[in-house]
Amino acid sequence: MFGRSTGDIEVNGRYIGGSQIVDDRIDGYCVSWAYDEVYRKVTDDLGTIEVKNNKVACSNRDIQASFHGSFPTYKLEISDADKSICSLDIDEPKEDLYNTELMENFKGLFGYRVANLYFDFNGMLFGKEFSGKCYVQKVIVVGPLLPWKWSRIIFANGSVLTYYTSNIGVIGLEYEIRNFMSFYDATTKQMHNFKKAMVHEYPCEKGDKRWVITTEDFRVFVVTKSYCRESFSFTKNFNFKYIENLVDVADLRIETEDKIITLDETGNGLGMVEDTSGFVI
Repeated sequence: MFGRSTGDIEVNGRYIGGSQIVDDRIDGYCVSWAYDEVYRKVTDDLGTIEVKNNKVACSNRDIQASFHGSFPTYKLEISDADKSICSLDIDEPKEDLYNTELMENFKGLFGYRVANLYFDFNGMLFGKEFSGKCYVQKVIVVGPLLPWKWSRIIFANGSVLTYYTSNIGVIGLEYEIRNFMSFYDATTKQMHNFKKAMVHEYPCEKGDKRWVITTEDFRVFVVTKSYCRESFSFTKNFNFKYIENLVDVADLRIETEDKIITLDETGNGLGMVEDTSGFVI
């Protein structure tokens, strides 16, 4: 993950001054981590971001990273000096899945826009052959960072569960900004949308946090638990915390118009939960 800010900000305790693009380059921040049976930190530091033609690159004292290509075929390469850390070929999904997701929510001049592109990949990571599914995400925020919870779970049979909630608390009251949940049933190739998602968190002493996700109409019941996570902090007038959690699904029950779906049908589910708190202007 890499990014920049139009103004001064502190990321993970390191100060980034606002800068301008010069010769397609700008100062920013770069984070890379992985899970390979154990948590592995690749980099977490200031860096230089370059955007040119069909390539986005980031470099710092730890790594050189490059994401290049044109839709729907890309290449992700990460190296440390002359040693390759990651080399992945990324392409559109082979299955007949929906592979794009666009979201936006603006109130006047302020709001956000998110684009998610979903792919298959194969290649090498830490010297091992890997293949699976991934997503490329671009987020543009105009205004303050507000807390959200977003998750995408992919099941063994190709089904996909996604939810997103965003709320802001003011003087003890909580206001909902956006809320949705959807489930793509790979067996029937149908998309099911559900009413208000309700996300309940249950921290554990060992750090493997649990989430129980239901809906207002009680047609969805999902339990996920984390097995690895990475935390980010942003400070600018206030504090904002962003946590990426890798999760698996412990329980699932989804009621559609004609059947009840459980893990017996979908197989195991793996994915990510983005969990945020705080506020940054």
